[in-house]
Amino acid sequence: MENTDTVALSERLIATYLAYGFLGKAFFEKPTIELLEQLKQDDLFADWPLGSTNDKMHNGLETLQAFLQDWQADDFGDVRRDFARLFIGPNRLPAPPWESVYCNEERLIFDKETLQVRLLYRQFGMAVPTERNEPDDHFGLEMMFIAHLCQVALEGIRSEQPYYTDLSLAAIDSFFKDHVCTWAHDFLADVAEAANTPYYRGLSLLASGTIAHTMETWQIESNALASS
Repeated sequence: MENTDTVALSERLIATYLAYGFLGKAFFEKPTIELLEQLKQDDLFADWPLGSTNDKMHNGLETLQAFLQDWQADDFGDVRRDFARLFIGPNRLPAPPWESVYCNEERLIFDKETLQVRLLYRQFGMAVPTERNEPDDHFGLEMMFIAHLCQVALEGIRSEQPYYTDLSLAAIDSFFKDHVCTWAHDFLADVAEAANTPYYRGLSLLASGTIAHTMETWQIESNALASS
């Protein structure tokens, strides 16, 4: 029989897995009409897995709910163009979605951060989509990795192999400190400022609030985040 602490940890891991799994796909994958219609039908943002625990998360959820309430399939072109303009190009990107760009003065992609996260993905067995040949330090992939680490930790609990749970929890802590907190604040601020649609403006606020929630809930301390 599971003890109270294990049940609480499992519930927290599941909620975090669901939240970061969605954020990863939302920032990494091109939007589709089917996704937006499903979000509208399921009313995901009225029942966010982590609740609404800070102003950015609350404002992001409200923005997304209002957007979906009025959204029609005819509006999809605006969302698709916004995704391309923000994250794909061909013009200069107002919000480059790669950690290395924010962590070196030359704003280069495929820098040391790319190689560092690539190694972490391999160590923990996360397969990276290859169809777009994106650098591994893409914001969406980093969100997916947090979800993946939650999944590995849950498997450790379910299989009664606490070593894997402890290893994954330690990796979550270090990944936030060494990677997410070094650039996510600036990147998401750029998205919020440059987005032309409430969808991506809302997602940026929701992601920022979710990261802040995780830092507080998991008691992750980072000088990088504190100074941003």
